Amino acid sequence: MAGVWTQKLNSLQAGTQNSIIIGIIIHSVNPKIFEHDNAKFNDIKRAVWTFTMRDSPDDFINVTVWGSSEYVNSLFNKFQIGSVVEIISGKVTGRSDDDPSESFVPTVTCQLKITVNEGNALMQSHDSEDKALLKPLLKLPTKSIDTLRSLNFALEHLEELKDKFIDLLVIVTFIGEIREIISRDGRQFKCRSFEITDASTNKTILLQLWDSEWIRLSELWEPRRTVLFLADIRIGYNNFKKRIDLSIARKTLITENPNISQAMDLRLAISNRPEYTPTDPFSIPNLKNITSVMTVQEITQKLNSTPSEACDRIQFFVILYAKITEVNLDNKDANVLITKCALCKKLVQKDNDSCMNLECPSGNGSQKPYNLVSFNVKLNLKDDTGYLIGCRIMGNAAEQTLGCTAANFQEFKDEQRLELKWQFLLAKFAVRMQILGPTSTMNRAVYNILSMTRIDAAEN
Repeated sequence: MAGVWTQKLNSLQAGTQNSIIIGIIIHSVNPKIFEHDNAKFNDIKRAVWTFTMRDSPDDFINVTVWGSSEYVNSLFNKFQIGSVVEIISGKVTGRSDDDPSESFVPTVTCQLKITVNEGNALMQSHDSEDKALLKPLLKLPTKSIDTLRSLNFALEHLEELKDKFIDLLVIVTFIGEIREIISRDGRQFKCRSFEITDASTNKTILLQLWDSEWIRLSELWEPRRTVLFLADIRIGYNNFKKRIDLSIARKTLITENPNISQAMDLRLAISNRPEYTPTDPFSIPNLKNITSVMTVQEITQKLNSTPSEACDRIQFFVILYAKITEVNLDNKDANVLITKCALCKKLVQKDNDSCMNLECPSGNGSQKPYNLVSFNVKLNLKDDTGYLIGCRIMGNAAEQTLGCTAANFQEFKDEQRLELKWQFLLAKFAVRMQILGPTSTMNRAVYNILSMTRIDAAEN
C-alpha cells in the first residue's frame, strides 16, 4: 500500500503517520454503546471498543476503536482474542499513568496508545505466513513471574491490599454455565462464574467473567488442568457479599495456560487433591464437565451416606440414564409455568401485575412491570435400580428439552399439551443433574435437571 509502512510497537512515536501495525489480540472487552445529543451525529448510536494487542514478548499496547455502533460491533464480532490484525493509519498518541482513564484499561509496556476512528483508519486481518510467529505470544504472561503473590497471601492480607491490584498464578477448579442477567434498568448481560485455587491453600475463590470474549474462551477450560496468569486482579469491596474480595477488573489481563514451568508445577501440586465442589450450592458447572455416571441406587446410597446434620450440604453432579414415568405437562398442574420479575427474580403471584418487592423498581411502582414466564416442570425418573421422585427441570433447560418456549406453551390448547406430554413419557434420556442432599432444616433431597438428551431406541 503506497505511502504507508509497517512499524513495530517499539519503534512507534506519538504522532506517527501512515503506519501499518501488526499484532495479535491478547485481550478484548465488550463494546460500550451510547447515544449522542450532539446533532452532528444525526442520532446515530456511537460505540467504543478497547482491546490489547501484542507484537513481541516485550511490547503490547491498548487500542481503542470509535465509530457507529454498526462499525464497532462488526469489528468486535470479526476479530477475537487470538486474531492477528493490521491497523492502518491509526492515531498514535502518548499516554500518562496519571490519566484517570488508565484505571480502566490493562497495564501495558508501551507508553503510547492507538485510536482507530471510523473513516480515518483501517483494521483488517493479517494473513501473511509470518502470522504464525505471533501465535505463541498468547501463552506468554504479560508480567514477570517475580510479581506473583500466592493466593494464601492475598486471603490473609485482604484488608491492607484493599483497592490494590496483585498478580496471581492459579488453576481453575470449577467452570459454571453461562448465565443471563437483567439489570434493574432492563439491560441484558451474560456472565460465567469460575473458581480458582493454587498450591498455597485448599480454599477456592469465586470469580466472574463479564466480557463475552473470555466467556467464549472459558468454554474450553478444564477443571484442575487450566492454569491462568491473572495480571492485575483487583482486591476490592464486594457490595453483594458485604466483604472484601478478589475480582476481575477492566485492568486485568488473563493469560491461559502460560508457557512457564510454574504452570506445570501447579498442576502437579494439586493433582492428588480430592475433587473440588463449588463454594456456592447454586453454582451450575459447564455441562460438558459433568461426566460421572450413576444409577438411581448409587445416587440414593450417596445421599444416605451423608448425615443431614453435616455442616456443608452435600452436592454432586451426575449423568443418569433413565425413563420418564410422569411429567406435569397437561392442564392438571397450573404451576407448570411460573412468572418472575425480571429485575429482582421474585415470584409474581397470579393475581398481580408485578412482584411485591418494595426494593425493586417494578415492585414499588417506579418502573413498569418487567416479568418473565418460564417453565417449572416436575417429573419422575426410573432406571433398572429404582425411581427418583420429584425431579424438576426449569427455564432454558426445559425449553431446550421440550422444543418450545414458555410463551409458546402458554398458547397451547389442552390436546397440544397432552400430545407433548406423551412424546416424553417412557422415553429414555441421558439426564444431567444437580443433586442437593437434605439438611437439618430441609428433610428431602433436591433433584435439579440441567439437560436431557433423548436416547434412540437402538441405543437402549
